[in-house]
Amino acid sequence: MSIVSKLNVLMTMKRPQSQIDYLREKLDDDINLIMPRDYSEEAILEHIKEADVLLGNYITEAMLESGNIKLIQVPIAGIEKLDFELLSRYDIPVCNSHSNALPVAETAVALLLSIAKKIPYHDRLLRKGDWNKTTKEDSKEALSLHNSYVSNSKVGFIGYGHIARNIARLLSGFSCELMAIVNDKSKKYDELSFIGDQDDLDYVLSSVDYLIVAVPLTPKTEGMLNMDNLVKMKKTAYLINISRGRVIDEEALFYVLSNNLIRGAALDVWYKYPEGEELTMPSNYDFHKLHNVIMTPHRADIMYDGYPFIDDAIDNLKAFRDGKELKNILDLSKRY
Repeated sequence: MSIVSKLNVLMTMKRPQSQIDYLREKLDDDINLIMPRDYSEEAILEHIKEADVLLGNYITEAMLESGNIKLIQVPIAGIEKLDFELLSRYDIPVCNSHSNALPVAETAVALLLSIAKKIPYHDRLLRKGDWNKTTKEDSKEALSLHNSYVSNSKVGFIGYGHIARNIARLLSGFSCELMAIVNDKSKKYDELSFIGDQDDLDYVLSSVDYLIVAVPLTPKTEGMLNMDNLVKMKKTAYLINISRGRVIDEEALFYVLSNNLIRGAALDVWYKYPEGEELTMPSNYDFHKLHNVIMTPHRADIMYDGYPFIDDAIDNLKAFRDGKELKNILDLSKRY
């Protein structure tokens, strides 16, 4: 890979101004960020001849045919909006960003602890003066005054990539037994007591106290958790989803929660997202009416101290300019 004296980077994905400012602050002067007047194909094509790199997840055939693009960099982890069939026809590296792994992992652990200890539930009650002492002491109902151990529990991961491995490290002080469903179970991880593939999904679901969903959304993983297998979880188990909503069938998830077939769930990813600033409920089902659910609006990697999910993209732009090795190059045939 050759060194580039000046790199022109064309944005194809709308980002808030604060993130644009963060990019400009972190990029060197010889990396020129080009902003189209809007994010339509027409507006992007106005700058395509001068661009070396496309920065975003909106990529069309016209962009690739009209320009001389040498790198496609997605500045986030999620890549489900990419046209993989199109991209596979070009000899252009496509990368995403995994520098969100630690903040998302911290959020996942916070959600796990919050749902296990019923912190939001008791907070809501105590604000009304309700100490939640009316339940009989021997009751183990999901919304009783009792909470669940995390220490020495079994934690299962659906997917064991950057985020899940960070979660495992953060949980190390709780002496949990860790299990994972992975795409390639020939890989070995010393911290895992069990490594399986999708054929072992039912076994993991029926074994764990906490299930953490951290797999990318692909045609293979969409709906992989559904009515057939979610009902095999323990009634005392909890589910934490920090990947994408559609990995879990929406109706099935609502069913098992509303019928107390599992003890609770903490969800940072959803099924419906707002188009603009209007109020939008995140699902077609009334999750907001359930007391055994923690709901957060896809905020796991939004930090006071910057935008860490962009940092891998920034590193890759500098590496590409300097002729160095890129990280997070996607396998387009596997779609991740």
